Amino acid sequence: MACAGCATQGGARDAAGANDLTATPGKTSATAADSRESDDDRAAVAPYPIDNPLLATVLGTPAKLKAPLPDDAPITLRTLDPLVQRDTPDTLRYARPLQYMFTPQDGPAPLAFVIAGTGASALSSKCVLLSRALYADGYSVACLPSPTSVTFMLGAAEYPVPGRMKTDVDDLYRMMGAVRDDLSDQIDITGYALTGWSLGATEAAFVAHKDASAGQFDFQHVLLLNPAVSVWDSVARMDALLDRTLPGGIDQVPSFLAKGLGGLKDVYAKNKALRFNEDFLYQAYQSGAADQNDIGALVGLAFRLSLANMAYAADVITRSDVIVPKNVTPGPYSDMRPYFRRAFDMSFNDYINELLVPYWNSDGRHVPKSTLIREADLHQIAGFLANSDNIAVFTNADDPILSDDEVAFLSRTFGARARIRPHGGHMGNLSYDKTIRALQDFFSP
Repeated sequence: MACAGCATQGGARDAAGANDLTATPGKTSATAADSRESDDDRAAVAPYPIDNPLLATVLGTPAKLKAPLPDDAPITLRTLDPLVQRDTPDTLRYARPLQYMFTPQDGPAPLAFVIAGTGASALSSKCVLLSRALYADGYSVACLPSPTSVTFMLGAAEYPVPGRMKTDVDDLYRMMGAVRDDLSDQIDITGYALTGWSLGATEAAFVAHKDASAGQFDFQHVLLLNPAVSVWDSVARMDALLDRTLPGGIDQVPSFLAKGLGGLKDVYAKNKALRFNEDFLYQAYQSGAADQNDIGALVGLAFRLSLANMAYAADVITRSDVIVPKNVTPGPYSDMRPYFRRAFDMSFNDYINELLVPYWNSDGRHVPKSTLIREADLHQIAGFLANSDNIAVFTNADDPILSDDEVAFLSRTFGARARIRPHGGHMGNLSYDKTIRALQDFFSP
C-alpha cells in the first residue's frame, strides 16, 4: 500500500546534478527517449529545483516547469455496475458507485489503462494529469481507482481487505475487462497500454505479468511510475516516518496544523491571487514559512490518513471487530470519533497483523504472513520484467519509499528501460515538463 503521500529515509543520494541523466553504476540509466532530446530542448527547461526528497514529495513541480497539456481533453466519469454484490455500510455510502475516469479520442486509438496510487479514486488529480498527457499522445484513457480505495473495495474487490497482491491484481484485471466491455460501443480500440503510479505502478507490473499468460490485452507499452519494489518495506518506512515526526499521534495533529497554517497565512496575505496548491506551498517553502522539519510529518500524515480510511472500510465491510465492535452498526449520525482514533492509531504493521493476516486465515482461507509479504515484491517477477522490452520504469534516486538497494535493483532489472532521476522524491516531478515528454515518447508507437 505504498504511498499516498509517501516518504522516509533511504533512496540513493549519490547521483550527479539535478538534470544529469548519465548512468551511475548500479543506480541510474537513461532511456532512448532521453537521448533523443535535443540540446535546445534540454536548455529550454530548467532543472527540477527541489533536492530534498520529502519537500519534493509534498511540493511537487513549480508551475513554470510543468508540461503544457491540453485543457480541452474530453474527460468524463463513467459508472460500472458492481462487479461484486455486497451490502454497503451506511457510513460508506459516499463511496458508491464504482466509477472510472474516461478520456476518448474521436477516432480509432489505443486504450491506455491507468492504475491509481494508494487510496486514490478515479477522481484523483494524477488521473487527470496522466489522462491529459496520454490523450495528447493519441490515446483514449481509462483511469481506474486503487484497490485500496473504498469505492473499489465496495464495488470491485472479491476480497475487500486490500493488501494481498495476487487477489488485488485479479480484481484489477477483471475491472479492466469490464471497462473494455463498457466501451465496446463507444470507441474503436486499436490496442492496449498500461501505467500506474506508486502502489498502482507495482500493481501494473503484476497485471502485465498476469496478462502475459491470460492474454486478454497484450499490452504494447507498460510504464511503472515510482513503484514500490517491496510494498511492505515501503509502508514500513512510512510508519517510521510518522512515528519520528509526529510522535504524539492523532493528539498532536491539531497543534501541528495550527503551527503550519499560522506560517502559511503570511504568505497568502502577501499574494492574495495565490491558490492553495503546489505553487502556494512552494512559495511558502521559499519564504521560510513552511518549516522543513514538518514536511516529513505532512507526508507521514497523508499516508496514515489513507491507511486509516482503508482500515476502517475493511473492518466494517467484513465486520472484523477490530475498529468497530461487531455488535455496533454506525450510522450517518453516529459519533465516529472513537473509530477514527482507533483507525488512525493503527500502523501498517497493525493493519497486517490485526486485519489482513486474520482475514486470510479465516473461513477456510490459509495464507501465511510470509506469503502475503513475498507476493507483494517485484523481485518475484524480476526475470519477467528484465526480459520484457515493452515495460519501463520511471523513478527517482531519492524516492523516499525506496532503499538504495531497491533503486539499484530497478536499474539492474530494467537496464536502458529505467529512467532514474537524481531528484524528485516520490512523484514530486511527475508533472515536470521533461518527465511528461519522456512519458509521451515512451508511449509513442
